[in-house]
Amino acid sequence: MPLIEQIFKNPNNQLVMSFFSPSGYENFNYNNKFFFKCYLPLDFKRNSKQIIDFINPKILIFVKYDLWLNLINECHKKEISSIIISSKFREQQWYFKFKAKKAIKILKSISRIFTIDKDSENLLKSKGFKNVLYSGDTRYDQVLQESNLFKIQDLKIDHNCIILGSSWKKEEELVAEIVDEMEDVKWIIAPHEIDEKKLKTLQSKFNISCSLFSEIDYNKPIPRVLIIDQIGLLADLYSFSEIAFIGGGFSGQLHNILEAGAKGNVILFGPKIEKYPEAKFLYEENVGYKINDSLDLKTVINELLNNKNTLRAKQKKVIEIINNQKGATKIIWNEIKKLI
Repeated sequence: MPLIEQIFKNPNNQLVMSFFSPSGYENFNYNNKFFFKCYLPLDFKRNSKQIIDFINPKILIFVKYDLWLNLINECHKKEISSIIISSKFREQQWYFKFKAKKAIKILKSISRIFTIDKDSENLLKSKGFKNVLYSGDTRYDQVLQESNLFKIQDLKIDHNCIILGSSWKKEEELVAEIVDEMEDVKWIIAPHEIDEKKLKTLQSKFNISCSLFSEIDYNKPIPRVLIIDQIGLLADLYSFSEIAFIGGGFSGQLHNILEAGAKGNVILFGPKIEKYPEAKFLYEENVGYKINDSLDLKTVINELLNNKNTLRAKQKKVIEIINNQKGATKIIWNEIKKLI
């Protein structure tokens, strides 16, 4: 969002944002008469030529790893600038395989590649890339901008509060194994999926007081387990917790941990974080914890809650860490202005 706001500081700019999946297209809305969204056609040469001819952009911006090589190549042929932001590259990616020489040639034709970590920058430079620049991750700027926004009423929390954010089945099972043993903890669970069948299955895992968010009485303390059955609330809910257990870390698809960190939560996640430099960074700084099983989960939580001074120090540290990482948007925007 911060980059979009930079673009619209000039009232003559227009922005077309493309999506490939309905979940992205339907859930992202931005109110500006010069903002347009569309579905991105499959990356065939003919499709790429047609969409570039129709939109005639001044610059093409890719985010992370959704790289459409024919689209990039079409921009290069028409001398249209292209950039990738918040990118992460690893030696194991298919671009660096022996048979992917054409892909490497196209990637080297991109005007700028902005990486979220120095490892990616160093890797690309070792492969002969001259167009790479380390900028950091724009999500740090985004979560800091959103950290003072609230969409929900104050919840009454009368115990320690832990959030299970964007949870998958594995994280929910681990919490269900220990919840009865931790009477001084209130749990807020925001599942990755909130269809009716999923919510009923989740509720059935807990024998103790358990309610849906849509059913709570704001005049009373929340139940032992509060299950969020609405989308768009999670970032604000982190304001009510001290510890956040983020979903996806057991499958290698870790969800956003920075939203929780920006609100001062100590972060827990499953062990598969190799693709997530922000998780590795918080782990190395001792404000993020890898969880392998329910015993790990219980042990870490008890250690933190039984040592409040340590917990408060870690909460303060995670906020400082995230604040110190801001600035990627400014670096990227300054380079964009040179290209358009």
